[in-house]
Amino acid sequence: MDGRVALVPWADMLNHNCEVETFLDYDKSSQGIVFTTDRVYLPGEQVFISYGRKSNGELLLSYGFVPKEGTNPSDSVEVSLALKKSDKCYKEKVEALKKHGLSASECFPVQVTGWPLELMAFAYLVVSPPSMSRQFEEMAAAASNKATSKKDIKYPEIEEDALQFILDSCESSISKYSKFLQASGEMDLDVTNPKQLNRRLFLKQLAVDLCTSERRILYRSQYILRRRLRDIRSGELKALNLFDGLKNLFK
Repeated sequence: MDGRVALVPWADMLNHNCEVETFLDYDKSSQGIVFTTDRVYLPGEQVFISYGRKSNGELLLSYGFVPKEGTNPSDSVEVSLALKKSDKCYKEKVEALKKHGLSASECFPVQVTGWPLELMAFAYLVVSPPSMSRQFEEMAAAASNKATSKKDIKYPEIEEDALQFILDSCESSISKYSKFLQASGEMDLDVTNPKQLNRRLFLKQLAVDLCTSERRILYRSQYILRRRLRDIRSGELKALNLFDGLKNLFK
């Protein structure tokens, strides 16, 4: 509406469904708010819209609900990565990050399907040795989502260290989530009918649901990272065995 804001009565009565792709929009020809369904609805069946591709955390904060675990393909969890202050090149790395609008500590969204290129680039920067100082700028640029083009940088010589660093960060988060869930106890309340619940219990159940879904993503990431590290290490072992075999052959 060219920057103008309008109240849309009854629009908030339409519920969100993660599988629905369409949403409310402004139609200039009719000068009204329209909604075109993306599927056939039967008489008496509830019609859903999309509130946008948002994580469970965003949906909870903005709309006050958490979709059932595993039903939101846009769900993600923020993983925090930070430079180590004991790093010999800490100042140089911080300067490289500042040039691209980043700080020594950043959060990146991780999904069940994987993680963004920016997260991997930041991990490369964290574990990179002084001998790779000329690549600090390239790593910092790739870690910034402000970059006009996404660049999938690869440094095979430090890939194992970078993946291990991400794994350690994920497992640290898993530990925190598990402690919270353990302290909260087992809860399985029907949050679809909040009127029947004590408000405090209702909010606690939402927090438990959110943490459970986010921990699920972290568990999946943990599995993928462990498998990739296993493959790298088994490949290195094979290479070493081959090298030793060649040495023995020429003795």
